[in-house]
Amino acid sequence: MKINLKTGRKTIDFAIAPEKVLDVIMGKNIPPLPHDKICDMIDQGIRAAAPKDIHARTIAVIIPDDTRLWARGDLFVPRIIRTLSELGVGFDQIRIIIALGTHEALPTERFADLAGAWTADRVKILNSAGLDKDRLVNIGTTHKGTPLFVTKEAWEADHIIIFGGILHHMLAGFGGGRKYILPGIAGEASIRHNHSLAIYKNGSPHPLVRQAKLWGNPINEDLMDGAALFLKDKTSCYVAVAANGIGELFYAGVGNVHDTFMEGCRRLNHACCVQVPEKGDFALVSAGGHRADGQLYQATKALFNAVNVVKKGGQILFVAACAQGEGNPTFARVLKAFRNKPEQLGQRLVSDFDMPSYVALRVIDILNRFQVTLASNFDEEQTSALGFDHTDNMDLYVENLIGKGYVIPFGENILPQVTP
Repeated sequence: MKINLKTGRKTIDFAIAPEKVLDVIMGKNIPPLPHDKICDMIDQGIRAAAPKDIHARTIAVIIPDDTRLWARGDLFVPRIIRTLSELGVGFDQIRIIIALGTHEALPTERFADLAGAWTADRVKILNSAGLDKDRLVNIGTTHKGTPLFVTKEAWEADHIIIFGGILHHMLAGFGGGRKYILPGIAGEASIRHNHSLAIYKNGSPHPLVRQAKLWGNPINEDLMDGAALFLKDKTSCYVAVAANGIGELFYAGVGNVHDTFMEGCRRLNHACCVQVPEKGDFALVSAGGHRADGQLYQATKALFNAVNVVKKGGQILFVAACAQGEGNPTFARVLKAFRNKPEQLGQRLVSDFDMPSYVALRVIDILNRFQVTLASNFDEEQTSALGFDHTDNMDLYVENLIGKGYVIPFGENILPQVTP
């Protein structure tokens, strides 16, 4: 049986005995939407959601950063701006704000990748404020005690348009929608407080903070509260997209932020949650190629999904090129320093929470429960320092696999679950 797993813009190709494979987990065969169809839907949705005096409004268009390139902002943000222009909105009335959350600010030469060259030539594009206190406004406190600081340019706008993808998320249950406000355009203090809800006071992870879980998940509940606080006196809409099991955009919706988000979550679960009857002895998983595996920090989403269907102590081959390296320096540093001390890291996060360290904690937990081999651009020394096993011989690795397991070619997009 021939298997092809994407790594960057290439593939790793190998053969495996068919009797060793329980299933190749791909998600439902849902056809993609043509890009021009999505553009038409965006145009119609923006017009339907526009207040009658849209031409007199100031508008903030909130978009994802370069960890969500699969949402194709380079194609669809220009359609948003063109429609606004056709409705009488001047380019000088629009600000595009990149929802960085805790990610690094992007240089201006990258803006076209996110919003299209046509847009970058006409509309002012800004990174969200993050640590820049001069560009943050305190708009109140959520019910869970999160002080909500948001980027000033977004707060000053009359009309908000959020563009971005919906996907399963290890912390928020689902990425998208309300998450573009908090953490997207929020200040670091707000983000840290929200994310700290993922850890109990004893340093252990909250069990309901996980993929596909909204209700009972304190992170999501706080995000929804924060978004409602931000949007309550504004008009707004959400331009949402979602990818199917092989990373193709199959869903687009435009409308009320909450309703459009919830519909997208339902569609995503239908397309990408795959039920299997039992856990396997191993999993061979790829993050999905260059739009998903540029850096280790982001590629770990595929790893968090795959562990759901592997027996404790089982083997996981994690394929991710990581051409841009480790991604987040804090994540990499903590992963190396605490790989044998997860309890100590958990206690540190109780008093001084940060998201990259939390992701490192979750990775360390997986590394302690499974045998994880990372196939990437890292050499053996770099791979070992991060806590992963390394292989130079894929054929030999596959030949030595024990038992039966799963192949997951697009791990970022697929959430496999064992049927209760």
